[in-house]
Amino acid sequence: TNQVFRYAKRAGASYINKPKMRHYVHCYALHCLDEDASNALRRAFKEKGENVGAWRQACYKPLVAMAARQGWDIDAIFNAHHRLAIWCVPTKLRQLCHAERNNAGASSSTSGGAITGPS
Repeated sequence: TNQVFRYAKRAGASYINKPKMRHYVHCYALHCLDEDASNALRRAFKEKGENVGAWRQACYKPLVAMAARQGWDIDAIFNAHHRLAIWCVPTKLRQLCHAERNNAGASSSTSGGAITGPS
């Protein structure tokens, strides 16, 4: 992330809260990869009066869906985009992709005679 902040300073940014920015890297990634979806999500949360934390959490889901379409390789998605390549993939995003991949694999490999629970 130091590389990002050095670049921002050279580009004319006067101040960026570095510790806080790392919590929003995935939101920035969504904005870079799908600006329309990012704007729609932000607008929807603002109209509902939701707080920033709820919006921040909601930004993960579209990125996990993108990773699913790309073979779960979230690193490749970040590295392929010129504005995201200098950022590390957030740990939580990586964990969510891993968990979702495992869920998708488990649901596709279950047999037809599985027990579904009480009816």
